[in-house]
Amino acid sequence: MWYIPAKEKLVGLVLHHGKEILASPRMQKERHFMQHGITNCYEHSICVAYIALRIAQKFHIRVDVRSLVRGCLLHDYFLYDWHKKEDACRFHTFCHPKVSLKNALEEFELNAIERDIIIKHMFPLCNKLPKYRESFIITFADKCCAASEIWHFYSLEKIIAAIDGRRETSYPETAGALAESPSF
Repeated sequence: MWYIPAKEKLVGLVLHHGKEILASPRMQKERHFMQHGITNCYEHSICVAYIALRIAQKFHIRVDVRSLVRGCLLHDYFLYDWHKKEDACRFHTFCHPKVSLKNALEEFELNAIERDIIIKHMFPLCNKLPKYRESFIITFADKCCAASEIWHFYSLEKIIAAIDGRRETSYPETAGALAESPSF
């Protein structure tokens, strides 16, 4: 299996911009809800944030990094096990973006980009065309991560370990630079 390495700068960006979300008790609750294969919702959200940043960096796409990270971390914030029929909405694929947005708004202040990311990340399955480049990037990153989690094309476990293992650590050497550059 091919392992995607955890690039320090991108790990730092996820930790810096996602600190509030990652520390949330409800976000930690996502560890108990399976997403795809053996990956839980918490791990999936971290991987989507990392891959979205990697896509933006690789293709030199100017993005609002803070909004991209926060939107990615909250895109599947539905807070239930969709594999259990008694817990999930009937058409999970189509209704979970609305549930995720509702849950996210109960806990966090979201800007227009973050809201668009959450509500439109299932495009083209949910006929809502993304408005921002950040929303298009997460749509692609989400599909890449889901495919890998289901069919094991590559492993994102090094990224999860890097972010989850150092979540409590501050990044003094990169925090100033990250705050100064809101986009790639």
